[in-house]
Amino acid sequence: MIKNNINILILDDHPLVCAAIENLIKPVSYVGNVLTCFNTKKAFEILQTASINVLILDVNLGNSDGFDFYRRITAHGYKGKTLFISANDSQLYSDAAFKLGADGYICKSENMNLIKESLEGIMNGYTFFKFRHNDEKSKFDVSLSNRETVVFNYLIQGKTNSEIADILSLSTKTISTYKRRIFDKYNINNIVDLLRISEGKL
Repeated sequence: MIKNNINILILDDHPLVCAAIENLIKPVSYVGNVLTCFNTKKAFEILQTASINVLILDVNLGNSDGFDFYRRITAHGYKGKTLFISANDSQLYSDAAFKLGADGYICKSENMNLIKESLEGIMNGYTFFKFRHNDEKSKFDVSLSNRETVVFNYLIQGKTNSEIADILSLSTKTISTYKRRIFDKYNINNIVDLLRISEGKL
């Protein structure tokens, strides 16, 4: 049974998306406060000062990365539920969210009511992820580390090694190493193929 007054934080860099989700879930009987923000800095401040039960988190946040943000907040003690959302209907992203320990992953192209249904399921102890049938084989069947997943996401956003290094406060040499590991694991040699993998086309 879900307790009442569940506090929810929505983090998406698109205000219209935040507003749409807020309008969808706010009338739900067990939902208490619904907070929205458009950048990771503000979201981090809220999570440090407010009691948040569920975080609805976009994977791509402009110059930030949802997977990296999730890793940081859990390292700083966040114990609530997390539902990832993304415009990318990617098995890879769903797998990454699952491996990170999140509670669900939903594509924004799905019916919006699925967010409400997933929220209820998550609060009842269930998880919501996109899984392949056992007979489906693809280049997705590799294991990326948490850091490799973050670098992967920045690469397919078109960011350079130098830009990623600045964002993650790492050296360009370290980012190059992660990039090479990712390419080796997928047996590819260029960003174009990486993009195709992210879209499930390779």
